Amino acid sequence: MNRFAERIRVGLEDAEMLANIDQAQLDAMAQAIMDAKRVYIAGWGRAGNCVKILAMDCSQMGMEAHICGDNTTPSIHEGDILIIGSGSGTTKTMVILAEEAKEHGAKLGLISGNAESTIGKMADYNIEIKRLPKRNGETEDTLSGGTFYHVMLQTVDILRMYICDEKGLTLKDIVYNHNNLE
Repeated sequence: MNRFAERIRVGLEDAEMLANIDQAQLDAMAQAIMDAKRVYIAGWGRAGNCVKILAMDCSQMGMEAHICGDNTTPSIHEGDILIIGSGSGTTKTMVILAEEAKEHGAKLGLISGNAESTIGKMADYNIEIKRLPKRNGETEDTLSGGTFYHVMLQTVDILRMYICDEKGLTLKDIVYNHNNLE
């Protein structure tokens, strides 16, 4: 493997996947986050690790944010939003959380690779990150399929940037809410 060429290829794939995200989906999700009373975040595995950064970002932007599964997470209600990160949009435990959120009147957002998934069909807001078609003899088990998660993380960062811009937040505002018990 030519490691330099591989880095370039991954970066180009990330850029192409980011460019393919529907701008209206990004704008709608950012607005829904700003409109919510409280923001709840859920996900498992790599997708979960990526989307949970959004909870930290929301907290640093002065919003009330919670990660599902934490002992301090309060009950969800109307006016709140649950945002799930799931590559497939079908992770069984995430489907259950989505159903519970909807049952309690909360809005539901999904960042995934499949807006037509089980959770995608329930979601009020979808950001679909479309995977690129296989190239050059790639197979399902090609390790480079992980670029999806790079793009999910970048999508979370883009949501933070949009919300900061809309709210007029500066780095000084973010630093004020940054964890100081480290």
